[in-house]
Amino acid sequence: MEKVYQKIKTLCAKHSNILNIIILGLFCYLFLFHNLGLYPLIDVDETRYVNMSRDMFFLKDYITPYLNFENFLEKPPLYFWLNVIAYHIFNDTGIFVSRFATALCAAFSVFFTYFFASKTMQSKAYGLICAFVLLSSVWFLILSHIAILDMSFMAFSSAAIYCAILSEFSQEKNKKYCWYFAWFFMALSVLAKGLIGIIIPAMVVFLCFLAFRKVKELFKPVNIIPGIIIFLLVALPWHILVFKAHGMAWFNDYIVKHHFARFIDSSMGLGRKQPFLFYVPIVLAGIMPWTVSFIWQICRGIKSAIKNYRAAKSIKVWFTSDTNDKKIILFAVIYAISTLLFFSVSSSKLPTYALAIFPALALIVGYFWWGYVSFDKYTKNIKISSLITFIILILAGAGGAILSYFPPESIKPYMNSFQAFSEVTCIWFIVVPLIGCLCLIAKNRALLFITNVIFMLGVMFITTVHLFPMITDFGQKELEEFSNMAALDNKGAELVTFGFARKYSLMNNFDKKIIYIIDTTPRDINELNNAVSKKGRVYVIVKNETYEYFKPQGVFKNLKEEKKHKKYILLVK
Repeated sequence: MEKVYQKIKTLCAKHSNILNIIILGLFCYLFLFHNLGLYPLIDVDETRYVNMSRDMFFLKDYITPYLNFENFLEKPPLYFWLNVIAYHIFNDTGIFVSRFATALCAAFSVFFTYFFASKTMQSKAYGLICAFVLLSSVWFLILSHIAILDMSFMAFSSAAIYCAILSEFSQEKNKKYCWYFAWFFMALSVLAKGLIGIIIPAMVVFLCFLAFRKVKELFKPVNIIPGIIIFLLVALPWHILVFKAHGMAWFNDYIVKHHFARFIDSSMGLGRKQPFLFYVPIVLAGIMPWTVSFIWQICRGIKSAIKNYRAAKSIKVWFTSDTNDKKIILFAVIYAISTLLFFSVSSSKLPTYALAIFPALALIVGYFWWGYVSFDKYTKNIKISSLITFIILILAGAGGAILSYFPPESIKPYMNSFQAFSEVTCIWFIVVPLIGCLCLIAKNRALLFITNVIFMLGVMFITTVHLFPMITDFGQKELEEFSNMAALDNKGAELVTFGFARKYSLMNNFDKKIIYIIDTTPRDINELNNAVSKKGRVYVIVKNETYEYFKPQGVFKNLKEEKKHKKYILLVK
């Protein structure tokens, strides 16, 4: 038996890279693709972008995105192209396929992080740990299960940055290829998110090479001239074609409004103006279950930086990169801080923008866990932070159990869905952290890391099976049901929503433009009356409280109640 064990161990060591890829592939499937189509599309952005992808697929117009039968010129097309490719491959436009491209981009980021970390530190263990930190971070996981643009931007912008930095760790003959791939992925990031696809990679790479004291590398003709050509060949054709199709209307919407105005002018932020430190709690909460160890590492890093400055009497000591370890940590810190500051100074802020920071965080957190697992370093820090994390999770599980027995009035109508979610969550949040505590006692470092990953795997299963479906119970399912009823009406019905802001959250098979009346001012009431006065059938979706408030005023006198649910009511003329 011992000989068999040794043979297996030798075989695994010999083919460790293949084994790691298989393990990552298995966990990527479990984390990212399993249950991906189990829950309905979530409003508002997901339903909007999926509708746009389906329109592009059916209309065969791959240059202009459409939303509600109108040109939607604010976004570039790469995300929609990826969805259309998935629709063609699977010959289906269902929920799983509509989210497939997002999950695939997430898996791409995980594998590229493994490849980058392994190559730069010459350690497959470091690469694997960084990849698992990224894969198991809660914000990364949540956004990998929702069909939105941010995951594709994060994937390609981080790939561009990784490739540029890899040139510092490659043989001289291979450096130019790293730069060519960096320009290629930067072009894809532009097609995924716009001009920010240039700004973020260029900013991070320039600052890193400035810190490495190798800025000249950025402007070597052998790197930059072919790189620019590759970038233009990939990114330019769509921009030329869409400008040819729409002219200054596209330029004003896409370049002026979507990029510059929203970044500079808070009045153009569409309700997205937030405090400067808006992203700090999102990042700290989003990197769970590694949050406490990450905070501990920040404190440790600040303390070390102050100590080094006092000894050297110069801030130059902060930018030493004479070893691979120092170079990678310096790069990851610059990557994280510069990206965080860029999004923080913008007048338009959304929680999803923080996703772009997470590859850098995975490299930082992964470095310290790699030191702990492989070399028994940072033992005190990891042990204490793990213990604090497990206590927080156990208390959260106990608090959830109490909440399920004494629910607030706001969730009582949804208790059937909430009860199942609460029970399984409470058990998981208590049992797995207790196992983690046993790992601490047994001093099993690798198993302690694995426990955190397995905990998040369970959290992802709970989220997809219970939490996401429960979220859609708070109105989204009702909207889908009502819009489908209108779509199946064979009398050419019109569909109108009145008095709620969930614009474009309706999933439908409509061949007409939906009329969205968001507010309830006299002008909006007049718009509703005009819509209802049209010939033919008209379906109107209204929030229950809005209906009860305006009904005595005769606003809905020409409409009859067709169906009423917990949050919305469907009226028909």
